[in-house]
Amino acid sequence: MVEFYDYEGLGNIIDPESDTKQVFIPSPPTMTTVKTNPRSTILYITGGRIVEGYEKLEELKAYAEENKVVFVCPSSKDPEEVAETFNYIQSKYKVLNVKRDEIAVMGDADTMDDAQAVVDYLVDECDADIDDAEEFSL
Repeated sequence: MVEFYDYEGLGNIIDPESDTKQVFIPSPPTMTTVKTNPRSTILYITGGRIVEGYEKLEELKAYAEENKVVFVCPSSKDPEEVAETFNYIQSKYKVLNVKRDEIAVMGDADTMDDAQAVVDYLVDECDADIDDAEEFSL
């Protein structure tokens, strides 16, 4: 199962189901389910909000589930606004069950310049350790 939801009005997340395990908590004695195996994140620059009915949404969901990656799709392609999304991922990585330092920036053929501008901004202004943007095609 793949969830598709809005995050803090900044964009959308395509989130495949996490692996889980049961953990015993000694005080008070209870069993709880915790997420395991954090996934990598793809910061996908599309230049607009992905909504239900987006032509590639089902393909993105299938890719996310098959490859165990989380797509974070900011609704803006402005580097300063995307930095808010980057900071959101950094602060919520445990809740999202993603690897904090494994973030790739990708765009489609039309947004590659914007995606690279985002990478440059994140490296310069947020001290991010991110490789150059890559083109993502399904």
